[in-house]
Amino acid sequence: RARAPARPRRGAMGTSTGNRTAAAKGAAASAKPLFLYFADVAQSDLDKLAAAETKSEVKALLKDCMRIDEPEGFRTEILADMHYHNYSFCMARNFAPAKTSTFLSIMKTVLAAAVAARLDAEGAFDICKELLLRHGVERPPWSVGIFSFEDIKAIMDYVHNSFFRHYRLYMYAFMTHCDLGLGAGAPSVAPPLARPSPLSPADEVDADSLAHLFEFGTESELAETAPGADDRAALIKQKVDEGVKKLMAAFDKKIKEQDDRFETMLAQC
Repeated sequence: RARAPARPRRGAMGTSTGNRTAAAKGAAASAKPLFLYFADVAQSDLDKLAAAETKSEVKALLKDCMRIDEPEGFRTEILADMHYHNYSFCMARNFAPAKTSTFLSIMKTVLAAAVAARLDAEGAFDICKELLLRHGVERPPWSVGIFSFEDIKAIMDYVHNSFFRHYRLYMYAFMTHCDLGLGAGAPSVAPPLARPSPLSPADEVDADSLAHLFEFGTESELAETAPGADDRAALIKQKVDEGVKKLMAAFDKKIKEQDDRFETMLAQC
């Protein structure tokens, strides 16, 4: 007989996870019989699986036995692969029909409960351990001795390296996701125009008091203040000469810097 290991104590941080795990355990117990041997896979189904010759035939039979009701797609393939690898593990361990049927139903129940209650890996592992212990100790009417202690150890190692190693991928594939997109943009309709404020008599201005702002002078006065053609030509020539002097100074500076670098290189050689 397998002896149930002591459960680790939970602190305050695990309260919410513990509540979800307890709810998932209650839902799993209400949806499934107390014991899972031959619950999904009957003896006749195991005979058909043993007689199957190809992997595709085994997966098709497991789809029917495990009642995969997902539409054709990647979810169906994921479930079929999970059940196929679980069945292959049972065959590699030379499990009896009751052990094979029980293990397949246990893993189906664990996945369904984890998705329904949105459990983390620790909560799902608690359900898996409880189901294994319920089928690992001969203590009627609370448990039955389907698995031996060595079987439970091998199953624990297997599910740890397979199902729980890829647990997040299973949850991402089967858990319902809600995506909410928010955006802010400018309104497409122009805002209403503001109404002009009425003017009081005190705000009125006499036009004659502003006339001096719009006096530009006569044509003769403008001609006197404007620079002559000769002055403009002299100013342009002065600017051009100054620009040429600056360019020549910069060019001489670059030539001197190159000469200094060459002399330095020659001195080093």
